[in-house]
Amino acid sequence: MREVYVLILGVILLIVTGCQDITVGYLETRDAVYAPDSMIVKSVLDPVEDARQIEFEIPWQSTSIEGILGTAPIRYAIKNIASEHPEATSQFSMQGAGIIKLPWNHTVPPGRYVFDVEVSNEGYHVVLERIFTVIVE
Repeated sequence: MREVYVLILGVILLIVTGCQDITVGYLETRDAVYAPDSMIVKSVLDPVEDARQIEFEIPWQSTSIEGILGTAPIRYAIKNIASEHPEATSQFSMQGAGIIKLPWNHTVPPGRYVFDVEVSNEGYHVVLERIFTVIVE
């Protein structure tokens, strides 16, 4: 009988000591990708050619990021934008599932804007470097 008590006590001790400092959830980003991985944006809209975008004030938007698995909620943020015009990068924003957005009436000068995106949830965060490019023409 004493052996049974010792065995039960040993199992309880293993359970109690084995369950400390466990990070909640998981976050897998190894397959993260934008498809396509770049977007071309006009610096000035043509009143005839882009009449619909102007009339409905449709912003420029990327596709959502794919290949992210993890415990919800998963949050996305622009970590950094590499550019020759850092003063203009504040016009870019992120929404939803990693969608990069630029207003239809932006004032971003022509150039190349390369994005680092931070993906996080409870307990984890990963920065995906140089994952998306916006080319303003």
